[in-house]
Amino acid sequence: MQKRTDIRWLPVWLILPVLFFAFPLMAKQALDHSVYTEWNRITEQAISRDGEWALWAMSPEEADGELVVRATGGEREFRFERGESGAFSHDSRHVVALVKPSHEASRQARLKNLSDEEKPKNELLLLNLDSGEAQRVERVRSYRLPGESGDWLAWLHGVPEADEAAEEDSGVDAGGNGNGNDNGRADDQTAGTTLVLRSLKDGSEHRFDHVSDYAFSDDGHRLVFTLVSEDGSDDGIFVHDTEAGQTRALKTGFGHYTGLAIDEAGTQVAFLFQARSDEDGEPEGEDHEYSLHLWNAERDRLRGIADSGARFLRDGWHVSRHRQPAFSPDGSRLFFGTAPKPVEIPDHDDKLDDEVVDVDIWHWEDDLLQPMQREQLEQERQRTYLAVAHLADRNRLVQLGREHIPEVQVGREGDAGMALGISNLPYQREISWDFPRYYDAWLIDVNSGEATLVLKAVQSIPSFSPKAGYLHWWDRDARTWLAMNVDSRDTMDMGAAIDHDLEDHTNDRPFAANPYAAALWLEDDSGLIIVDRHDAWRVDPETTEAVNLTGGMGRERGWNFRPVDLLPEDSGIAVTDTLLFTTFDEQGKAHGFFDVALAGDRSPCERVFSDHRYGTPLKAEAADRLLFTRESFQDFPDLWTAGRAFEDLQRLSEANPQQADYRWGTVELVEWESETGKPHQGMLFKPDDFDPDRRYPMIVYFYERASDGLHSHRPPQAHRSVIMPSFYTSNEYIVFVPDVWYREGYPGDSAMESIMPKTRALAEQPWVDEDRVGIQGHSWAGYQIAYMVTKTDFFRAAAGGAPVSNMVSAYGGIRWRTGMSRMFQYERTQSRLGKTLWEDRELYLHNSPIFEADKINTPLLMMHNDHDGAVPWEQGIELFTALRRLERPSWLINYRDEPHWPTTFANRKDWQIRLQQFFDHYLKDEPAPRWLRSGIPALEKGATLGYEKD
Repeated sequence: MQKRTDIRWLPVWLILPVLFFAFPLMAKQALDHSVYTEWNRITEQAISRDGEWALWAMSPEEADGELVVRATGGEREFRFERGESGAFSHDSRHVVALVKPSHEASRQARLKNLSDEEKPKNELLLLNLDSGEAQRVERVRSYRLPGESGDWLAWLHGVPEADEAAEEDSGVDAGGNGNGNDNGRADDQTAGTTLVLRSLKDGSEHRFDHVSDYAFSDDGHRLVFTLVSEDGSDDGIFVHDTEAGQTRALKTGFGHYTGLAIDEAGTQVAFLFQARSDEDGEPEGEDHEYSLHLWNAERDRLRGIADSGARFLRDGWHVSRHRQPAFSPDGSRLFFGTAPKPVEIPDHDDKLDDEVVDVDIWHWEDDLLQPMQREQLEQERQRTYLAVAHLADRNRLVQLGREHIPEVQVGREGDAGMALGISNLPYQREISWDFPRYYDAWLIDVNSGEATLVLKAVQSIPSFSPKAGYLHWWDRDARTWLAMNVDSRDTMDMGAAIDHDLEDHTNDRPFAANPYAAALWLEDDSGLIIVDRHDAWRVDPETTEAVNLTGGMGRERGWNFRPVDLLPEDSGIAVTDTLLFTTFDEQGKAHGFFDVALAGDRSPCERVFSDHRYGTPLKAEAADRLLFTRESFQDFPDLWTAGRAFEDLQRLSEANPQQADYRWGTVELVEWESETGKPHQGMLFKPDDFDPDRRYPMIVYFYERASDGLHSHRPPQAHRSVIMPSFYTSNEYIVFVPDVWYREGYPGDSAMESIMPKTRALAEQPWVDEDRVGIQGHSWAGYQIAYMVTKTDFFRAAAGGAPVSNMVSAYGGIRWRTGMSRMFQYERTQSRLGKTLWEDRELYLHNSPIFEADKINTPLLMMHNDHDGAVPWEQGIELFTALRRLERPSWLINYRDEPHWPTTFANRKDWQIRLQQFFDHYLKDEPAPRWLRSGIPALEKGATLGYEKD
């Protein structure tokens, strides 16, 4: 009999090392599908104007989160359960936020189908950062803070609870008058609620009943609001002077008041109004007609600016409520929308539904296909055309937009003498098959409305420089940035002096490439910053002389420099400034920030550069303090703060400390050559406690090229479509994510050429079980997987979501989410075929897995939903029914009424469970769950999900 050793009698010096090394491994557990509701996401973030405080909201899926407010230079911190929509007051002394109802309370309200009055409401949170005192206000719909004052706060209460509403409405006929809604009004408007104005200096309050909309002036001196009273008798628009404590009615009377606007100085108020009858609530004119009104505080005068009788309007046109009026920065102009008379659709109240003809006529000369017209129908019904009132010129009215120039951009936010008109109307038919889209551009004189066509059929939308002295755009034919002098109309090649390509070298689609990054203007239109693959340049718009701002450092080191604009929108970047650039190492994937002198007189200065991925920083408006995220595969993108030079780097948030309790993984960059000899990169994820003497199952996942995200964090989540590497490494898988480079016309073969060499090489490693390699992807990757398994039996199992199986039938189909034809996708974009079906039918046949379905021997799991608006559902059905007839193991998962991927948490979690069960069965020899083994009959749907195993 073998002698048993009692550990109680072992020497301590033997026990302690065993416990020390074994305990961490024993304590850590594998991720499972229950963790989704404990893993936080940071959903919003802000930094105070003085840079002393930061706030963020974080929450898991389907669970309550919290709002955190923390000092950037100390340990002071405040936490509030379920807080969101937080903001700092202008003086950085207060935080205002909403506190939403608990997840469970909202869930119970949905279960019980409660009315709006009965549903739980948001609370308002007001935190004094000096004292730490926090106050709450019940039942709040929204709040506003002045943009440039910390003295005031306003909030609007939500709909009263049922019993409270009844008490407030005592004496009012709840049944109405039979002509309107059930709250006593003769029209369809709902009575407003209580608006509260609070002084943040002394806590005093003013209350205003029946408010429906409200707005502050930037300086907080005026609060403007509209009243929608219970019976319409007190309707109107009012302005409250916060300093004097006085309220003045600007206009009263039964009607619809909307479109509140206040100029930057706070001295002018504009709004739209439609008079209505107080007997039946009907408009006194046409239903679509509104009038524009202006109140001037200095003159204390309200004037009508424009209505349907204005002479500048074309016949049948009117002032539209579908565009918010807006003042120019200097207050001398008021922009608003006009529109032609809408098409009148007769009602059919005297007919049954089956007595009404409901038909779409598809005509070959339609600019847009009928499905696309239907998708854009509401947008077109609300389309407006920009007009302007010149307030300093006796309110002279000028029409800027027109039917053939539907989009208008104003220069200098409206202060410039020129506007830019944009239209793609002449090229709308080509949208179905060509890409990128074409545009015409006009320069429009804001004073006269005269429009001059200056650009025709360009494939990018031009933009104004900050002072509106120039237009600039990317020219795809010339593969350079062009700029036009607005006064002289001369066009300059802004890349003429740069000896390097400006078009993105990674483009492998059959259309002219994009630039590497957007161009950035300096203040006073003194220069344009553009980038090539590696370096940044400052180009003079008059001489086109170029200065290499980064001195060739990017090209020398294989880095990419890209500008980061930290300044507020109304601030300019001077040539004497240094500008922050994000810097990325193409080969090693390190990332960080460098300061670059815009004068080009010194080398870039490193601020931070490491094996992480950094988010775009937020800068405190009045201080040199930054707020940003930093992440890696192991590190969640928590919030960090630092000075402008990235000194005093400090982590503020710790969103997911529980990660330390779970096995995670590591990631490394791998390189190889494709079958055609092209260099490739990819990512290899391994388990935390990787043992080279073990043999692991491996899953290949891919989508285009992902290796630049080497340092991206991948938290466990109920993802809508694909596997999460951290989840699978935690469960003892290796995950390989290869980049794919494409040859025009052969996307499926390109996937084979890119993926298989390294996949086979990895499978030969002693730590990979070559007989247990799977592959997974969705949509575009789902198509390539379907193609690949017709060419190889290498994979033990494959999961391809929403795959195109038949490029012939898919080519002429519709992307139902947008109503667009799918032709452009095959000829110009992701499918990369580059030719029409009738130009090369063999190409379409060659790339279609359905025609070689009999060669598929790999068990194939597909998820394709019946409301997919990107890839027609029939594509998945075609492949599944073929495999079913061929008696090849295959499954089609359909989440009913879901689009391209499942959207609800329950469906997303279900998909992740089934993915794991599928791969666990084929790659780990786990027992097959019932759904995988024998399916779920329709008779049993709802009785079981089929997760159970023998």
